[in-house]
Amino acid sequence: MVAISVHRSRRAWLIAALVAFFGICCATTDAPIAADSERAADVRVDVKWRLDLASDRMWEMDPRELGDPVLTPGGDILVGASNGWVYRILPHSGEIVWETKIGGQIDAQGRLVGRTLYMGTDAGYLVSLDWRDGEELWRFETRGSVESRPTVAGGRVFFTDSDDVLYALDATTGELLWDYQRATPEFFTIKGGGEPLVLDDVVYCGFADGALTALFIDTGEEIWSTELGDELGEFADIDLPLILHDDRIVAISHSGGIYALEPDTGAILWHSDLTDVGGVEMQLGWLFGARTTGSVFALDTREGEVYWEVDVPEGQAPMDVSIAGSLLAVPMANGPMYWLRVRTGETLVKWRPASGFQNAPVFDERYGYVMSNRGYLYGFGLAF
Repeated sequence: MVAISVHRSRRAWLIAALVAFFGICCATTDAPIAADSERAADVRVDVKWRLDLASDRMWEMDPRELGDPVLTPGGDILVGASNGWVYRILPHSGEIVWETKIGGQIDAQGRLVGRTLYMGTDAGYLVSLDWRDGEELWRFETRGSVESRPTVAGGRVFFTDSDDVLYALDATTGELLWDYQRATPEFFTIKGGGEPLVLDDVVYCGFADGALTALFIDTGEEIWSTELGDELGEFADIDLPLILHDDRIVAISHSGGIYALEPDTGAILWHSDLTDVGGVEMQLGWLFGARTTGSVFALDTREGEVYWEVDVPEGQAPMDVSIAGSLLAVPMANGPMYWLRVRTGETLVKWRPASGFQNAPVFDERYGYVMSNRGYLYGFGLAF
């Protein structure tokens, strides 16, 4: 398989990095999308600290950081970088508590369950760490690179690799319980992998050939498989997380668009032709997403109707979205981060702290954390 180097949810055909520096502006905000009335207030983005994690690498034309912070129950930050190091960082000061090298570039967010952080690398390993001290508990060698976030349920870890293999491991020991593999498409695919969803005794997973598949959780035996994607079948990859809402699964194919499916049978309930979706977030039945071709949208998941869709400035590639109150954060691959009004998509804040982003921020109350393409981790506050 030849992969176009684009992230699960942070995907674009060709992205040139543009180094930029600080620039903050103020604007207004209002209530969430389903609110009956608006409440305007001033908002300000304030950088609290900046931590250099991976900027010492050799010069690159198109530098990217695909790791995404994970927050512990106490608010500490766990994040992996392209240099193969994993860090635990204090949220209000940016102080590093520990750092552990697990080898290989880290291309996705880890999964924190209890005291254990599960994180994959492009060197072909899933690694289990004790988040309190960074001690490695076990590692499992895969057939391809691990470019997506694992799922943990029922004492098992489920994850995919770049060879389109779905693995089920014992979460405590790392022992392989079963695996399932789809035929690798002959044409180009998108860099990234499916993120499994577990519901009762079934695990659901999307693959590079555009298949959404349901398997028995104990054995890996296939229950059903539904083909998504366009007529040509190219770039049909289902790399974004599957979303369960109102007894339906929402799945996103890169070339095929957005689908809602019946979990028991895989029957398609509705389909939206919004393609090239790089990242999504769900809130109260609304799916917010970024299209790497240049727009941001809000979609009602009951019927698949688009509530609003707005274009970003010409030449920009929005990579992801995340929600902070009534604001929608939209990072650009080679430029600033825009903050939009959740209710309307109106641009409120333009924040330009670095060299572009692959991921949207993660939030703890009013603090946000995001890694720039140059390897700087930012801690910032939202003041209303």
